[in-house]
Amino acid sequence: MLRPTILIAAALAAVVSTAPAQRADRAVYVDREGVVRWRDDQKEVSLFGANYVLPTASDYRAAGYLHADRKHMIDEDMAQFARMGWDGLRLTFWGDWESSDSAGNLLANDHLDLLDYLIARARERGIYMLLSPIQLYSSNWPDALEDSSVAGFGRRFGKARMGTDPAAIAAQVNYLRQILSHVNPYTGVALKDEPAILFIELVNEPWHHPEDLAGSIRYINALTDAVRGTGCKKLVFYNVSQDFRIAEAIRRSRAQGVTFAWYPTGLNSGHELEGNYLRTVDTFPDMLHPELARMPRIVYEFDSPDLRTGYMYPAMARTFRAVGAQFAAMFAYDMLETASRNLGWQTHYLNLVYTPRKAMSAVIAAEAMHRLPRLRSYGPYPENTRFGDFHVSYDGNLGELVARDAFLYAGSTRSTPPDPAALRRVAGYGSSPVVTYQGEGIYFLDKVRSGVWRLEVYPDAAPVSDPFGPPNPDKIVTRTISRAWPMTLALPDLGTTFTAQPVTAGNPRAERAAAGRLTVTPGVYVLSATGPVDVATLPSHVGAVAFAEYHAPPPDSLPPSVQSLARPEYLAGRDAELQARVVDRTPPDSVKVFIRAATGSVYRGFAMHPASGYEYAAAVPAGALAEGPYEFVITLFRGGSGLTLPGGSHQKPTDWDYDGGASWKLRVVGPQTPLRLFDPGADAARLAFTRIGDAGRRGLFRLIWSAVTGEPAFHFALPADSSGAGPADYTASLVIKDRIRAREATVAGAEALQVRLRGIGSHQILHVTLMEDDGTSWTSALSVDSSWSERALPLSAFTVGRGVLLPEGFPGEWNYWVGPAAGRGGSGDRPRLDRVERLQLSLRREEGVASTAGRYGAEVEWITLGSLR
Repeated sequence: MLRPTILIAAALAAVVSTAPAQRADRAVYVDREGVVRWRDDQKEVSLFGANYVLPTASDYRAAGYLHADRKHMIDEDMAQFARMGWDGLRLTFWGDWESSDSAGNLLANDHLDLLDYLIARARERGIYMLLSPIQLYSSNWPDALEDSSVAGFGRRFGKARMGTDPAAIAAQVNYLRQILSHVNPYTGVALKDEPAILFIELVNEPWHHPEDLAGSIRYINALTDAVRGTGCKKLVFYNVSQDFRIAEAIRRSRAQGVTFAWYPTGLNSGHELEGNYLRTVDTFPDMLHPELARMPRIVYEFDSPDLRTGYMYPAMARTFRAVGAQFAAMFAYDMLETASRNLGWQTHYLNLVYTPRKAMSAVIAAEAMHRLPRLRSYGPYPENTRFGDFHVSYDGNLGELVARDAFLYAGSTRSTPPDPAALRRVAGYGSSPVVTYQGEGIYFLDKVRSGVWRLEVYPDAAPVSDPFGPPNPDKIVTRTISRAWPMTLALPDLGTTFTAQPVTAGNPRAERAAAGRLTVTPGVYVLSATGPVDVATLPSHVGAVAFAEYHAPPPDSLPPSVQSLARPEYLAGRDAELQARVVDRTPPDSVKVFIRAATGSVYRGFAMHPASGYEYAAAVPAGALAEGPYEFVITLFRGGSGLTLPGGSHQKPTDWDYDGGASWKLRVVGPQTPLRLFDPGADAARLAFTRIGDAGRRGLFRLIWSAVTGEPAFHFALPADSSGAGPADYTASLVIKDRIRAREATVAGAEALQVRLRGIGSHQILHVTLMEDDGTSWTSALSVDSSWSERALPLSAFTVGRGVLLPEGFPGEWNYWVGPAAGRGGSGDRPRLDRVERLQLSLRREEGVASTAGRYGAEVEWITLGSLR
């Protein structure tokens, strides 16, 4: 006999199959002020979404590595776009490499077929598109650089020649004419006439030549004329952010608008970043240049690379609107089938299921694009953390929309919607006064009618390893787990005893809530205040999503994992709480932490208890922790067996023959023990530098070993060529917030920084800066010669100054320096040591530099925070 779930899903499927989807078929125009408007009602256009790259390049290959059905993937991912309320998509198509010959003739192949299929599916979901058909960069990056089979005109000419070589320009013109005239077999419409494609970006990130104004205008016009020569009437855009000096050429050309990108946290750090980056997105002044006035603006790419926060995307959308952007596309959406591995673009990571907090922030950012007015500023940080009905918080790792009709949050919040009875949409990651939920997946609540809601719950996303490290098809970085979790709802029209009918996946049978609480597993439900609902009365769609539609992630099978959340240091004489994340498909029967002095004493065990979700905590009494280094392991018990991590041994640490090997480390210190802020041996790999990529360079900085102490030291030199040219400032930045917070109970009593160092030569000056999490920075200059010495920098000698925002954003020359946050830095202000987040070391040219490269700088053995000795 069919379960109720299957009966309801089958009935809904019958309704859905005959219902029209929400199509994208509205036309646009540009008014006299340079604003894009809908032709049918003259309202401003505002669209938000992502780049989607599956038809070509690394995402195409990523799907192949997992032997996935690419068209099925497109179906899934366009459903996720719609579920997130996105209505924009950039068609990032490497046709210049993979779907053309060396003369620009269009080739009909799998890449083109997938582009056609994607356009058709996006149109059905109500998603409007920016077509970017020429990418210039190698489609073989990063995993197929040796592949010589790609023979398009992009490979033949290379990026440098595209704007100046007549043959290269002719190939681009030929290709644009052919791809726009190409008829999509899935729609029967040529791309030039496709209603869902509103905008054409002539070429992605060209090599600008602002010094040749006339030649630049000719190039832009040649490509624009190729588009117009096909009869295409779509709005034509040209890139400005590769070099803003090209703005005048665009203004004088026949292109109608400009595209720009923004990566405020840099690119390719190789690991997940830490710290507050909201100061990096205060402003985007280059988009307000007078040359760009009355020109429509599109954000063709943006992201907060190497982050998974809940606050950055809404803040970025705020700034996009402040500079007049009407379309914004994150780069690049991770396909559901490959997102567990983050295969396509190492520094970017966004998927509805696998990055739920970040995805929820993107849902909120879409609302910010739709709801915020153009060209309105909300002031500097922290004043701009509230804008309209939106709020972002670094401390809470939270972005939220608290409006009369919608309550959306990327992180747990205490905010209360102004009129709960008026809500039409609730969606979140975490808990709120409306939804209490310990699961770690995203969920959506959509009001169908009074007393009836649709609930959609996704699996927990459990990080396994750093998703921003080198990708590998065999390495899962995030796993999904479909656990059952209690959920409590407080929606006035539902009451406290509503029924929950499973529609797709979810619980095996309908159940009734008690005091608003029920247990849910991932899937789709109908919630009703008056008992079971007749499915024939339900709508076929909620927005562009079919009522019964649900796309579960592919299954994965991984052993249990444990991530230590312990602090690096604990204070002697005080009870300590050790925390950890324990990830497995089902909870273990029990968990214990075993700890011992690193000198080799006997392990002592302490029970760990569930704290929230997957987190466990153990209380270790003060008497068990004398000063000194410690090591600890965690054992998961299930049935009669145990698994001890991180080593993976099936023995317990108290077994006589335990040989688990690997362990985590911590230190127990006295209140007066200096806090080590910089340890070159441990910290060099986590430094961010003024020049992107310098973390991998060996000449400008490197680890050396002190001839005096034998300890590793950091060799830090100001880059300069033989003529003495180089950056005016060169900074290395280290996030130290975890160390500070481990000692927050005593750090306020610190008096000085102690530094052991020497200059590379005589009369060298090293600037030492402490940056708080709001960007307010305190700095002191240290003059040294070539002899090793221990120097004290009294905190009283630090003055408010400028810090450096690192990793450096792109483009971001205007926000390299960061001054005090609004309301900070006055005469009575002092460093808030408990809020210090970064330690920065800087070398500056104005203080005199030897003409030989690498001869100005310092070697630093350690930096500590403690008493003034």
